[in-house]
Amino acid sequence: MKKIVLFSMVMFFMAVLESQAQISAGVYRLSSATFASIGTDPDNQMFGEARVSTGRNVGIEGTFGYNFVRRDEVNFYSGFHLGTDGGDPGFYLGVPLGVLVKPFASKNFGFLMEASPIFPTERRNFFRAGIGLKYTFR
Repeated sequence: MKKIVLFSMVMFFMAVLESQAQISAGVYRLSSATFASIGTDPDNQMFGEARVSTGRNVGIEGTFGYNFVRRDEVNFYSGFHLGTDGGDPGFYLGVPLGVLVKPFASKNFGFLMEASPIFPTERRNFFRAGIGLKYTFR
């Protein structure tokens, strides 16, 4: 199953590079771990992101989102996560609910707040939430 996630991540990055899309990068401190991310433009109606969790167990996660509200100052989104935690053999599915707030004149920088129930295959379900920073290279 790890090969499927890795293949999906590679295909995602290839699609981003081929489409000449705007790239975003972020760092998030969620209750389960700290994540570094790279993804497509978060101001698009649909966007994607690859995340790497750091700390004791290193894992990878693909996040795909849909913006229900897209404004200059704020985006409100939901979608799904598919990932693996380096310490566990199984995969997990998550359903994020997030807000990206862009309070400055330059709308490239924003603050992210996200909450997500996580449904792993090998352990009990849990809930994670946290905040982060995101920058979009335009």
